[in-house]
Amino acid sequence: MTRVHAGRVTLAFALALVSATPAVVYAQAVTPPTDSVLMKRADSLTVGDYCRLAQQALGAPAVIAALDSDSTDARSNAAVICDPLLSSFSLSALAGRAPAPLAAIARINTDGSAVARKGVFEAMSEFRAMVRGPSVRPVVQTAIGTEASQQLASVAETAQSLLVVAGRDRALVRLAKYERKLGPTSAKLNGPEVLLNYVAQLWVPGFKATPLGGPSPLELVASYAPGYVTSVDGRPQAVSASEFGIRYYLFGERFGQTGYRGLLLPSYRSAGVITASSRNGALVWPWEGRDRSGAYVSWGAIKVGYIKGRQGEWLLSKQFQAVPFVF
Repeated sequence: MTRVHAGRVTLAFALALVSATPAVVYAQAVTPPTDSVLMKRADSLTVGDYCRLAQQALGAPAVIAALDSDSTDARSNAAVICDPLLSSFSLSALAGRAPAPLAAIARINTDGSAVARKGVFEAMSEFRAMVRGPSVRPVVQTAIGTEASQQLASVAETAQSLLVVAGRDRALVRLAKYERKLGPTSAKLNGPEVLLNYVAQLWVPGFKATPLGGPSPLELVASYAPGYVTSVDGRPQAVSASEFGIRYYLFGERFGQTGYRGLLLPSYRSAGVITASSRNGALVWPWEGRDRSGAYVSWGAIKVGYIKGRQGEWLLSKQFQAVPFVF
């Protein structure tokens, strides 16, 4: 390789490195903060800080000129942000990740605002999109100064990150609900229950899934349960029964345990009507002879029923399915 050619290669490599440096720096600058760093930053910034910086930016004629047709929307969003009732709230408190401030608990500011206080984070997101755009951002920096511009960028990006984290957490909560209701700790359904619940989630209010809430906690029960046990003259006897009721899934974080802990903190509870024949025994038709009906409740897999006036009024069972999709 000649010296001239080698020099050209070296120069090209140097130029490529220099041109790549701003992209690397920018990538590092926009790297999302970790949750712990974000929460610390959100604790130190208040809604009042955001309001002050937003008003400072919109008070500059050059910024209004740069916003052009978006200036009216920017002012409206700033009005939502500048709610005196929320001015003392940190961004983390506004997101529900920290307790309300003492000033709010003491009801120092109770006059509220003429603008509805709903959607503050949405207003912050829209305001950020307007003033942090590539054509407006340098105008804001020149109009209000570098320090105030950096503060506005910090509070705007923090609020936006909280909004993104909240969306992520809601998605994870929805997935956890589906896992609780449809996963390994849920009750196994028979064929009729599968069809009933499929139709219910399509057409019956209260059983439908929602975009924000995820699956309904309700589930229809319509099963034949041959595994009940009762006591007659001190001797255990099998009882076959039909169950019609509602199962309610427990979506709380503590619930859905397995093993012995699942007895205390199961995935669901249920209640309904139970019917059994007057004759005890396994695999007995529930309506054979003189059938009797009562009520049953369950806490997880443990079920307790009561039918007055039959041999063995109290019934005990465990939720299980011996034959998949049958009973």
